Amino acid sequence: MRSNRQFYVFIAICVVIFGWLAIYRAAFNSIERTDYTVYTAAGQAIIDGRDMYLAENARGWRYVYPPPFAILTVALARMPLALGALLWYLLAIASIGAAAVMSAALLGGAPIRRQPWLIYGLPLLGLSAVLMSGILRSQASPFVSFFMIATCCFHLKGRPVAAGFSLACAVLLKVFPIVLIIHFVMRRQWRAVLAAAAALALLGIVLPSLYWGWQFNLDQIARWIDVVGHPAVMENTERALNSSLYSQLLDAAKPRNQSLEALFLTLHVPAALARQAVAACAAVMLAVMWAASRRITSRMQKSLLCGAFICWSLLVSPIAEGHYFGALLLPLIVLIGCADQDIAQQRRKTRYLAIGTACMALAMALTWLAETSIWRPLCIVTLALWLLCVGLVWRGAASHSGSA
Repeated sequence: MRSNRQFYVFIAICVVIFGWLAIYRAAFNSIERTDYTVYTAAGQAIIDGRDMYLAENARGWRYVYPPPFAILTVALARMPLALGALLWYLLAIASIGAAAVMSAALLGGAPIRRQPWLIYGLPLLGLSAVLMSGILRSQASPFVSFFMIATCCFHLKGRPVAAGFSLACAVLLKVFPIVLIIHFVMRRQWRAVLAAAAALALLGIVLPSLYWGWQFNLDQIARWIDVVGHPAVMENTERALNSSLYSQLLDAAKPRNQSLEALFLTLHVPAALARQAVAACAAVMLAVMWAASRRITSRMQKSLLCGAFICWSLLVSPIAEGHYFGALLLPLIVLIGCADQDIAQQRRKTRYLAIGTACMALAMALTWLAETSIWRPLCIVTLALWLLCVGLVWRGAASHSGSA
C-alpha cells in the first residue's frame, strides 16, 4: 500500500512540474518551442478571414491539421495565452490518464488494485520521453493516442458505434489512424466501419459546413489535401521538391521521424524503393495479423491483436514523429498484464519486466538524443512490441489447442 501511495504522489508532482513547464514554454518563454501558438495562429487566421494553412507562429511553424480541428482553435485564439495553454495541458493530461485507465481495464480489476504502480508505472516510465515531448510542446498527439486507444477498448467491450466514433475523432486530428479501419474489416465489425464513416461525414463535413458554409468547407478540405495530404504520400525526394512543409514536417529522413520509411532511408535505401519496402512490410505484417486473428480464442488475445494493430499503424505511416507513439500505452499495459498473469515465479517475472522497461527507457533516451535518434530506436522497439503481441496471440492459440 505504501508503494502505491508513493506512486500516486510521484505522479501528482510530475503533473504539477510538467504543467508549469508547458505553460511557461507556451506563454512566457522568449523562444516559441510549442505547437500551441500554431493553433492560436490558425484560429486568429479564421477570425481574420485569412488562409489558415499559411498561418504560422513566431518561429515559422505552420498549421497542418485537417480543417475541422481549426474550428476549435478559434476558441483558443480568443483566450488569454497562459489560460489557454493551461486548459490544453489539463486536457492532455486527462487524455493520457484516461488512455492508461482504459487500457488497464482490459486486464480486469485485480491487477490494478494490487499493483497500480506496475500496471501504470512501468508503461508511463517506458514512454516518459515520448509523453513529455507531446506535453511540453503542447502537441495534439495525446488526444490522438487517447482516441486510438479508446477505439480499441470500445471494440473489445462490444461497443462498435463508440469505437467507430473514436476512430473518426482520431482521424480528424491526424489522418494516419484511418488504417485501423482494416482491423474492423478483418474482424467483420461492420457496425464500427459504418459508425466511423458516419462520424467522419458528420464531424468532417456536415458540422463544419454549418459553421462556415458547404463550399468553403469543401475548399478547405481540398486545400489540406493539396498542402499536407498529397505531399505526405509522395516519396521523400518528391516531397522535398513539391512541399513547403518539407523541412517542418514532411522530411521522412529527419531524426524525429520514427516510421518504417525513415528506417529504410537510414539504411540508405533509395526513396522510391523505401516506399515500396514499406508497402511490402505493411502487407506482410497485415497478413500475419489476419492469420493470427483466425486463431483467437480469448479476450486477452483480442487485446494483444489490438496492440499489434496500434504498433502497425504507427510504423506504416509516412510520418511518425516520436510523440505519436504515446499510443503504445495500450500494447505495453496489455503485455505487462500478460507477464503478470502468465509468469508464476516472482523473481523471473521481475527480471522480465525490468528488462522490458529498461529496453523501452533506453529506446526513449536514444530517440531523445539527436545523435542516436537517426537510427530510429523507437521504430525498432515498436517492431519488437508488434512481434511480442502477435507472438503471444499465436502462443495463446497453440496453448488452447494443446489443452483441448
